[in-house]
Amino acid sequence: MSDLKKMTVVVKNFNLRASGDIDALYSRVRLEDEDGSTFYFKEVVVPKYLSDKGALRTDTPRTWYFKHLGKKSIIVVAFENKHGKVEYDLADMRLIVRSTVIKGLMYSIGSIPGGFIAATATFGLGLLLIPWGMWYGYQNIFRVPAMLSRKRLLAEFSEHGIVVK
Repeated sequence: MSDLKKMTVVVKNFNLRASGDIDALYSRVRLEDEDGSTFYFKEVVVPKYLSDKGALRTDTPRTWYFKHLGKKSIIVVAFENKHGKVEYDLADMRLIVRSTVIKGLMYSIGSIPGGFIAATATFGLGLLLIPWGMWYGYQNIFRVPAMLSRKRLLAEFSEHGIVVK
């Protein structure tokens, strides 16, 4: 499971890949940490509430609280604004978790007929899509919701000294 990490970053640039009602997916996010070293995240998911509050404002230091979804992909759970107040929205997290579960079910169910259709066209190699789809579905149904559950987030917020009312 991914633990909640705290990091002060300066966003240099990013590409908006997809935007929805509850979150936005940014790709190739170039960041600079407190030491001045530059690094990238391949994918960054930011809830709509946090992006409206300025979590991705460029050339401004922000303290992010995030979780790793993969090696180079993260989800920003909260951030500290310039006045020192931590901005978060647990209701948005619940909606993100629900949409992730639905996406996982679609991948799991859709990988079986999709694998057989691809196997017909590729002389059996398409059957490799079935375990890939099942694994992706498993992660989206069980792993990500457990990582972003309200109980776990509240416990990790309290470890970082954030009081949730």
